[in-house]
Amino acid sequence: MEVQQYLIIDDTASDALYLTSLLGKLSSFDLVGVVPTLEDALNVIVSQPIDLVFLDIKLNGQFGLSLLKTEMTLPPVIITSAYPDYALESYEIGKAADYLLKPYTPERLHIALDRALQWRSQASTNVIFLKMGRKSRRFEFQSIDYVEAFGIYSKVYADNQMYLVNERLASVADLLPAGLFKRIHKSYLIHTSKITSYDRHHIWLSQKKIPIGRSFRSNLNELLSLFDTSEE
Repeated sequence: MEVQQYLIIDDTASDALYLTSLLGKLSSFDLVGVVPTLEDALNVIVSQPIDLVFLDIKLNGQFGLSLLKTEMTLPPVIITSAYPDYALESYEIGKAADYLLKPYTPERLHIALDRALQWRSQASTNVIFLKMGRKSRRFEFQSIDYVEAFGIYSKVYADNQMYLVNERLASVADLLPAGLFKRIHKSYLIHTSKITSYDRHHIWLSQKKIPIGRSFRSNLNELLSLFDTSEE
């Protein structure tokens, strides 16, 4: 297996040491460094190849999830935190491959590593496989216009057709790259490059009008400002 270069963002030395000791037993993982702040992490990420990031949430007064809310392209991120309260928020942001609750076992770490590697593989191939009944169907990212919640299922609208898949909307959002897809409503996930127009309350994908949820509106300001710039 190709060696994975990983970065730890954690201000607790004992937690970072525990993680590095576990990964040190795996020949396919190589530590780039341990940093205590988001500023230090960004300097590393932009200056050298990183395959995997371990991110603590509370960092000397900083909020680790702020890193996931940036528009920059990140390698797969595994959250490591002693606080379960932020798990839902991290999944809604959609840029975390997994959420490790401290203290975690070596077995649970291995599960997170598998998920992170699968996450990167899907991002690099630009395709996703979603289960439909007893079979899985291949979707290219570019073919997907939007995804709509439908109880314990989701409706995927792609190639001018609707496909009912055996995944909740939150699960589909976790599997798709956050740089391309965004939740704009509790019931809708859209492909951002398909936006044709918008107002304060709705986004249009060609003729399809989709509501913007009140709780999601603040997270869309940066995206829509970029859309404005591209239209000038």
